[in-house]
Amino acid sequence: MSIMKKILLVEDDWEIARLVSMFLESEKFQVVHVNNGKNALSEVIKEKPDLLILDIMLPGMNGIDICKQVRAFFSTPILMLTASDNDVTEVVALNFGADDYLEKPVSPEKLLARINSLLRRTAHTVYNGESVPAPDNLRIDTLRREVYLQGQAVALTTAEYDLLALLASSPGEIISREECYRQLRGIEYDGLDRSIDMRISSIRKKLVCTDSKSSLIKTVRGKGYMLVFTQ
Repeated sequence: MSIMKKILLVEDDWEIARLVSMFLESEKFQVVHVNNGKNALSEVIKEKPDLLILDIMLPGMNGIDICKQVRAFFSTPILMLTASDNDVTEVVALNFGADDYLEKPVSPEKLLARINSLLRRTAHTVYNGESVPAPDNLRIDTLRREVYLQGQAVALTTAEYDLLALLASSPGEIISREECYRQLRGIEYDGLDRSIDMRISSIRKKLVCTDSKSSLIKTVRGKGYMLVFTQ
């Protein structure tokens, strides 16, 4: 018998929360609802959910600030809901640790697909061993989902780790943007979504070697991304 996954839903619109909760419970999830941002942090600590669904516009504390604070101690997936189609909002959410985002109104099928995709990514890694092939100064520990650069731990979000592990699954080879979307978000690239580009940019900044001042992540224009072995 599979263990029921717990989702913490932080949403101040009672009707949206009711409908989302009913749908997810019908899909065999346990749902805990919080309607105020100021209570979100304590509920995350108390409930220890498998996934956090976080609205951006909330009373008490907005979703961006919650995401930033929660990421200091919460490593499992965070899915942001936003009523805005503003790219800046998406960039800020991803930069502060969100793993994915959806614009309202959200169809139940799309919400379920994103939730399942995020949970699959947390449950499985690209490799089953203790580490994956990487440049000499980079170590990726797949059992602990930890990354070390020149012996120092690198703080990556869940989504950033998964993207780096995907690149490391084909070291020195180009992984296309389309493949990244299929593997990591479970969707086809629509030509507009910039979430993978933003994560690449964030990882690149975190994987800069102090000796060469160059990053281990390379963007190949028009083709995709690759993990670089030689500097």
